[in-house]
Amino acid sequence: MGKSDLEEKILETATELFAEHGYVKASVRDIAKLVKGSNSCLYVCFKNKDEILFRIITDVGSDLLNELNKVISKHDDPVECLQDMIFTQILFSIGAAKKMKIYLEEQYQLPPSLKEKALDQHRQLYDLYYNKICEIEKQGLLYQKIDKVVMTFGIFSNINWVYRWLNPIGRLSVEEVALQITDMLLRSVLKNSPLST
Repeated sequence: MGKSDLEEKILETATELFAEHGYVKASVRDIAKLVKGSNSCLYVCFKNKDEILFRIITDVGSDLLNELNKVISKHDDPVECLQDMIFTQILFSIGAAKKMKIYLEEQYQLPPSLKEKALDQHRQLYDLYYNKICEIEKQGLLYQKIDKVVMTFGIFSNINWVYRWLNPIGRLSVEEVALQITDMLLRSVLKNSPLST
């Protein structure tokens, strides 16, 4: 197994273990055992367990940023763009539920220097949404009774936890749920929404 294949196998295995048992309870020995190697094989690719967690978090963060930037590049209309961003992120979060769980729930385990780098990705995501809300405001379409920062964090808080409660094989399809949440969030920020009277 080449180094890149080994690295990928370690990340996949660690993702499964961190998602199922939590970062603290999953040991380097547990990861090495499932990778079918010794503890030392992990250190060929990563300095320590913190670095494995950091890679999982930043990889999923980069993937999400890439998806959202693709959406942004397709739209001139900020309302349509925000709608597509929310929908895309919900689908992404469900498709990468285990990674998103780690991304959202285990980031606090990182040492300060790595945590700050990971938080920089969160800020980039925040900025994409905040900037889009500012564009909607410039067009005179934004509901003015809610602060833009509150709106942005409100959107995030609704999107981020969908993976915890949405059953992918439930009564509604993932796409139907994503459309309904997108509609709900979009109505909450637009001036001409029935909810903003």
